[in-house]
Amino acid sequence: GPFEDNGKYLYNGFIGAEGFAAHGFLKEDDTGNMAISPGTSKMLTWFFQWAFCTAAATIVSGAVAQRVKSPAYAIYAFIMAGFIYPVVVAWTWNNGWIMKVADVGYMDFAGSGVVHLTGGIGALTGAFILGPRINWHPDDPAFHPHNVPLVVLGTFILWFGWYGFNCGSTLGLHDAGTGALAAQVAMNTTVAASTGGIVVFAIRYAKLRKYDVPAMCNGILGGLVSITAG
Repeated sequence: GPFEDNGKYLYNGFIGAEGFAAHGFLKEDDTGNMAISPGTSKMLTWFFQWAFCTAAATIVSGAVAQRVKSPAYAIYAFIMAGFIYPVVVAWTWNNGWIMKVADVGYMDFAGSGVVHLTGGIGALTGAFILGPRINWHPDDPAFHPHNVPLVVLGTFILWFGWYGFNCGSTLGLHDAGTGALAAQVAMNTTVAASTGGIVVFAIRYAKLRKYDVPAMCNGILGGLVSITAG
């Protein structure tokens, strides 16, 4: 099997060896019907990780938007979804070698490192390879955010979706305990996003004496990504 004899850590510490193409997801009972065990099913876990995997893949799109051709991005998305993200998850959430480092384990409640750092490194790598836009200069208004309402709208759409991202990481609402945990996660998510936006907004105003709304939106997203760790 993919785990060591103690059933805790991955046998090779690098990647799992079972479950490819949904192998072993469905099991039959003695009557030939599908055996459903109570709790989290493999299908639910697959769907949950599929959503996180797509998030990691789409983070890069903002860094390379309008500068790569669709086939190039499709190739990247295939590599990220098929090889990079699954290996990172195997190292971390699936008790891989990172769990053994200094015997302290690994804690990432909803994927701040597993999802967002992985996607962020991909975005940084893509932007580094592409280089700056042609004739780009930080003081050129042509390269400044030019549609602030759409920036704000996109930020609030992401903020709203983050409640599913974080609260959904409780992996269930079947009793009062998990319900209370989801409520706490929702509160922490809201406070983190608000604090990040206000702090960045205040710093930019103190430096520029102008209301920098796009920077506030970046602060909101920074707060959301930070609190995702737990």
